[in-house]
Parts: sequence; C-alpha cells; structure tokens
Amino acid sequence: MNPKIIYPIPRNQSLFYRRFRFIMRIVFLVAAAACVIVNIFTHGKPWSVIVLWSLWMAWQLIFSPALVEFSIFSHAVRVSLYSIVLLWLIDHFLAPGWAQTVIPIVFFGFLLILFILFWSLNESRDRHLVSILLLGFLSVLTTPYSLHDWPITNWIAFAFQVASFVLFIILIIINRKELRKKMKILFRR
Repeated sequence: MNPKIIYPIPRNQSLFYRRFRFIMRIVFLVAAAACVIVNIFTHGKPWSVIVLWSLWMAWQLIFSPALVEFSIFSHAVRVSLYSIVLLWLIDHFLAPGWAQTVIPIVFFGFLLILFILFWSLNESRDRHLVSILLLGFLSVLTTPYSLHDWPITNWIAFAFQVASFVLFIILIIINRKELRKKMKILFRR
C-alpha cells in the first residue's frame, strides 16, 4: 500500500530564519508582558488587550502562516477576520460607538476585493470558493450587530450590510455547481 501525501512537505527552514523567529518570539512575549504590567499599574482603560491582539495578529500573519491551503484568499480572509476583531476590541475597550458603522464597511471592502480577485485570477476557482463564502457568511452574521439600534439610525451600516448580502448571494448563484460539488466532498460519508 502506497499512501498518497496530500499535505505539503514542510521546507527545511534556514538557520537564520529559525534564530530570527526565536528572537522575535522573545521580543513579542516581553512586549506583551510589559504592556499588561504597565496597564495594570496605571489603572487605565484595558488598552493592553488591544496590544495583545495586535501582537497575536502580527505573529499569526507574519511568522506563523498556515501550511495547509495557504493562498492569497485564505490569507486575506484571515487578515480580514483578525482586523474585524481588532476593530471590535478598539470599539469595546477604548472608544465606543463607531464600530457599528465601520465593521460592515470593512467587511464589504474585503468581500469586494476578494470577489474581484476571485474573478480576475485564472486559477481553479473552486479551491478558493470556501474562503470567500466563509467571509461572506460571517459578513451576513454581523447584520444584527449593525442593526443594533432599530429603527435604523445607522443607514450607512445597513446599506453596506445589504450590499454584502447581495454580493454573497450573487457569488452563491454564479458558483452553484462548484459549490454543490464542494459540499458533496465536504459532507461525504
């Protein structure tokens, strides 16, 4: 029996990169600890939560990329999700009141950019379909967050939520055959 290798074989990292990554890990941990300690002793707003998330985001995106299914689409979805969480943390811990407008705009912007890239690149589209659908689905899930104050006082957020939903539906309609194949593969017994 010859097993088929479906995961990429990790490349051997250079000694310089391993040492650099080790040093950066120490720098990140020291910076995180220093921020938490300073924030505790100053008794201010919990800004260290935002710093910790930003450090985590930088580490995950720069020094620890995903080995499996790493593409421009999966990386862009990760960037967008980490950015949305960062915006929510800033709104929740430092300056409340603006994220209900900004988060739907950012979601729509990322979704539109990925939609344009999806149709302009000549690669196999079914491989990237799940990443874009995940971002569209998460954009639709944020609808209650932007509709928090009903009746709608935040019409900008509502307009971008509707635009994201329409773009999500268009993507599903156009790629229904590929999506059906992908779902059969994902949910096969």
